[in-house]
Amino acid sequence: MNILVTNAKNRIAYNVVKSLSAKGHHVYCADFVPRAMTYYSRYSSGYFIYPSPFSKQSAFVKCLINKIIELKIDVLIPVYEELFLVSKHKELFLNHVKMAIPDYEKILIAHNKDQWWRIAKQIGVPVPETFSVDQLKRNASLIIQLEFPVLLKTKQGGGGWGIGQVDTFEDLIRILDAGTYHDLPLDRYIVQKKMQGETICVAMVLSHGKLIGKTSYRQIREYPAFRGQATCRVSVSNKAAEAFLQKILEFLQWHGVCQADFIIEHKTGVPYLIDVNPRFWGSLSQAIASGVDFPFLIAEISIKEDVETVGFFLEGIQTRWLGGEIRGFVQNFTRSRKKIPFLKDFFFPKITTKSFDDFSLKDPCPFIIWGIDSTLRSIRYRGNKPHDSLEGVWD
Repeated sequence: MNILVTNAKNRIAYNVVKSLSAKGHHVYCADFVPRAMTYYSRYSSGYFIYPSPFSKQSAFVKCLINKIIELKIDVLIPVYEELFLVSKHKELFLNHVKMAIPDYEKILIAHNKDQWWRIAKQIGVPVPETFSVDQLKRNASLIIQLEFPVLLKTKQGGGGWGIGQVDTFEDLIRILDAGTYHDLPLDRYIVQKKMQGETICVAMVLSHGKLIGKTSYRQIREYPAFRGQATCRVSVSNKAAEAFLQKILEFLQWHGVCQADFIIEHKTGVPYLIDVNPRFWGSLSQAIASGVDFPFLIAEISIKEDVETVGFFLEGIQTRWLGGEIRGFVQNFTRSRKKIPFLKDFFFPKITTKSFDDFSLKDPCPFIIWGIDSTLRSIRYRGNKPHDSLEGVWD
């Protein structure tokens, strides 16, 4: 088939392209930036640049449809937040191409922490105690009852972006009085109890509410440290967390991929749902290495009514995001309690790394381009400009 993959600048798209190319498909990629790592992959059949789906939405939709027609694309796989815009215009796209993506209304539920939190509570999935800023402003006694530290989280956003820790009652009062946090209005935030425990991530793909495949993994290191995306992880099974995510997705009659983060509370061992990504996620290569090829399954679901279920995944498989490991090395080393064991595990891990998200000796150009582009953007914006896909509000 001819397949088109969006958001070529990130390692998610890179792994989707690699996976599907290995199956013999012709895989094209696209993005709205001039330099994107997947453009330069040996596995890409070609690329083009589209208008920004965040600042030029109509032009993006028109361009994508025109290219789908021109390249005779059979399946479209949007991998990041441009998925939301494609889903918003789902019927228009389905006139020209096959897809397996959730309905826009369901994406909004999963993307908004204050919405999926209510559903999780309703159906018996454990979630941390959470309050809206309005609730706290209207009822000061709630603030007194909070157990500090607490986390301020954007209702929309992920990957460590927009998260801040508030350590004291006085600090929270000052933030509420200021009305903004990290230059964003407070109505974009929720206040949530900080759970103590290990992070377990679960990913699933469903076809109209039917589970087709799943995998889960434990985060070993993250960037930013202790609140970001996994840079090193190992596949493990957590039946309770997997059951909780499946319960939510079946309730929503989900169609497509979804990933969620859980904190396994130290004292009780109970998984608490803390984040939901209604799209492909950064550690996609972990799932593929563990035996569940999500890109292949999504392509199959796009064109078939009945797709065979993948009933298991391999445990004990370790993968790493090399760029994230490099970026987060100083942070993780500084925060580690035992420096020598950290260095040994970083450079000589006990579990052999099966693959890297962003680097392969057979295909080195994407990592080199990513490094050059990241450096140039860092110099240009001095680290102050958030990613375009995290600036807007989807409604």
